[in-house]
Amino acid sequence: MTPTIEGRPHRAGAWIAWVVASSCLFFQFVVQVQPSAMIDELETSFQADAVDLGLLTSAYFLTYILLQIPMGWLLDHLGPRLVLGLSMFLGAAGVIWFGQASTLGSATAARVLLGIAGAPAFAGAALVASRRFPESRFALMLGLTEAFTLLGGIAVAIGLPSLSHMVDREGSGIVLAVMSILLGVACFLLVDGREERPSRPSVSEEPADPSRSVLRTLSDIRLWLAGLHAGLFFGIISAFAGLWAPPFFHARLGLEPRYATYPVAMLFAAGVLGAPLLGLISGRPRWRGPTLIVASFLCTAASAALIYAPGGLVFLLCLIALLGFFSGVFGVDMACVQDAASPRRRGLAMGAANMMLGVVGGPLMLLVIARALDASSGSGEVAPMHATLPQMREALAWFVGAIALTIPIGVALVIALKSGARTRGPMS
Repeated sequence: MTPTIEGRPHRAGAWIAWVVASSCLFFQFVVQVQPSAMIDELETSFQADAVDLGLLTSAYFLTYILLQIPMGWLLDHLGPRLVLGLSMFLGAAGVIWFGQASTLGSATAARVLLGIAGAPAFAGAALVASRRFPESRFALMLGLTEAFTLLGGIAVAIGLPSLSHMVDREGSGIVLAVMSILLGVACFLLVDGREERPSRPSVSEEPADPSRSVLRTLSDIRLWLAGLHAGLFFGIISAFAGLWAPPFFHARLGLEPRYATYPVAMLFAAGVLGAPLLGLISGRPRWRGPTLIVASFLCTAASAALIYAPGGLVFLLCLIALLGFFSGVFGVDMACVQDAASPRRRGLAMGAANMMLGVVGGPLMLLVIARALDASSGSGEVAPMHATLPQMREALAWFVGAIALTIPIGVALVIALKSGARTRGPMS
């Protein structure tokens, strides 16, 4: 007898499609935070200071961000199979280029290409989950999808430094390219983002004029508040763990550059556990608001204590675990976007929210911290792995302040969601 979920066939194909699509997200995040595992090498190869590394890392987000809405539209119309498959082949070319780059400009251009390749990963995986699983399970599935992102962080924090040490940057690029090609083939063979059952939106959900439908979706305040709130939380993963945590732990704990990424693995590992559990807790829309608010307060306290409070390694690891556990709450924000969007505009809505997430959690937070770190030196330039602890704390004050903003923005989002549910209804 075929098992069912809320009357819908629980097919193995749905799980296979979701796993492959989420594996593309795993690869995308490995590429996104790749520079954090080779800061010392990049400083030496390109004579890079803090701002140079901030620009190199954030170059990925230039095209990643600009393409979120177009990629959401393409995913809605062409499907995840074609879009994700082609993006993985493009990613293979990008990682080889980055591995062979001999100048900072060439490496930065490679990161821009990688941003194109990574642009559809999150929205594509989320769209497969949205189409192939019941709506009541979407928050849980999105949390499980996020776990693939955080597993990518663990791979970077623990595996990539050793891989780069053994086969250098060029060799690690070839290894990543093979992985990307295999994922591209798997996408064409196994990813099918079709609906498990036909969805027939009502007239009120789908205006006759498609442009009106798109504009109504993009003008909904709930989408942008959710994207902003998610972006501030994503900065924990992308800006802090993705680049600035290793120099901080190097300065605070005296770890060698090669091992300074290891404490970051604790943050990602806690997130792998936290993201699905937060998704499970917030499976019902009424629990999403309280989950967002609690996570906002706890992450604000944990980030401030991590940067400024005295304490040893065990104390720091506990704070890192707490911060990592709740960092995945940005998936709950995306579930709120799914709640508000009509079925035929979910790719577009999630792409737009993910664009805001990328802007805030990516280049904005990365470069603000980079410029603050350089400003902490009288010479105006600081090599991150040579920064002192006071300099790192001065720069990361911006990070703590950004996490504190999640509290008022989270409250505003909860109010907007409740108001929108009563009056406006779905974003068509």
